[in-house]
Amino acid sequence: MKLFKRRSETKRTPLNRFTRIVFLSFLGWLILRSCVVQIYKVPTGSMNNTFKEGDYIVVNKLVYGARIPMTPLSLPFGHTYLDWITFSYHRLPGFSSIQREDILVFNYPVEKDLPVDHRKEYVKRCIGLAGDTISIRKGIVFVNGKKHREAKAGLPIYAKNYKRTATDSLFYSPAYFPHSGSVKWNSDRFGPLFVPKKGAKIRLNHDQLLIYKEVIESCENKKVLEQNDAVFINGKRQKFYTFEMDYYFVLGDNRANSLDSRFWGFVPEDHIIGKVVYSF
Repeated sequence: MKLFKRRSETKRTPLNRFTRIVFLSFLGWLILRSCVVQIYKVPTGSMNNTFKEGDYIVVNKLVYGARIPMTPLSLPFGHTYLDWITFSYHRLPGFSSIQREDILVFNYPVEKDLPVDHRKEYVKRCIGLAGDTISIRKGIVFVNGKKHREAKAGLPIYAKNYKRTATDSLFYSPAYFPHSGSVKWNSDRFGPLFVPKKGAKIRLNHDQLLIYKEVIESCENKKVLEQNDAVFINGKRQKFYTFEMDYYFVLGDNRANSLDSRFWGFVPEDHIIGKVVYSF
């Protein structure tokens, strides 16, 4: 005599099997899109002639380590989200660190009113790594005092004969970083500018705050108060500040028509989405 009856199994109908396949396929696609690879359409001509407006680019999210979603309650298309649950910045281990000349896709740092992972996506070339010093003299880029050599392999760039178009001019602004009348930088004369590096220390004074105050406040969530000759961080007087994240300096290959780090400053590491590996 059987003491227990085996619980009847749910009958697997063709509809149940189909629903399961669709769900698992969608889940796999969602994981692939969020953490492995994604295709983007190039919105402007700022990267001519590496790729042109309207081209598609394939972005590898694993190479630097996939970024864990900060607003997980989001639709997979567009930028619709709920902020009921939010996570701080975390990234899975990657296969490589960011290198100079890598073409990056990242979230636009200026859109402060949106969560980082729902800010507009930009694509630019990494010119300055964390800890580098960038200068532009007579339109020529120098990294750590040495003339920057334009990329010759992989996805090439074209450093000469740029022409501004009517479309690209919509994305052009004359207001150069750090947006201060006392720092008169432009496309021909820019810097020297130190790119913040995690653990690097700067002396806090008025000149330094002109450049780094926005980074300290907006990216590292500190309250900065400058009073007479004293600087207060979160209410405490400080003479130095140590950066908590790495940052990058990026330029468009079509530099006459590119809204890039010359205009809005640094790309924080938590804004990095991935590396462009292919275009079509």
